[in-house]
Amino acid sequence: MDANEVIKSIVTLFSEAYAGPADPKSTWFIDNEPDSGILGLIAGVTADEASRSTHRNQPGTTIAAHVEHIRWSLANANRALLSKPYQGNWSESWNTLEADEEAWGRLRSDLKKEFELLKENLQKQNELSGDYLMGVMALIPHAAYHLGTIRQQIERVRVDTK
Repeated sequence: MDANEVIKSIVTLFSEAYAGPADPKSTWFIDNEPDSGILGLIAGVTADEASRSTHRNQPGTTIAAHVEHIRWSLANANRALLSKPYQGNWSESWNTLEADEEAWGRLRSDLKKEFELLKENLQKQNELSGDYLMGVMALIPHAAYHLGTIRQQIERVRVDTK
């Protein structure tokens, strides 16, 4: 398999995790329903739901925290692909626990922008090797983990409000 096929496969799986299925009849690892990727899933989440802790305000316990963390990780992947230095530290990527409507809208928009930029940056690559290849491949299970966690958090905050 040549480098272009590897990159194409990574982009396909990465896109499925964030944008949802390209073809609802055939998916690789997510539900085949529309909006079942991270971006579609969080589109219907309110700022109040995104800010509600599912485990007593500990880091990573709100939907907003997960969304900011994955936005941060995509931003750093974009920086790496553009040969720019790593920004921030991992623990700080979990500091966003709450968001009002404006901040929540901005956070969702910023996540989508980082996703689109990373997809674009990946498609420009002629090859990926070493740490770049491993780092980009790691984004797929990372997204899958957060997709599952966010889905569970949505169910929990909605059950808790009934």
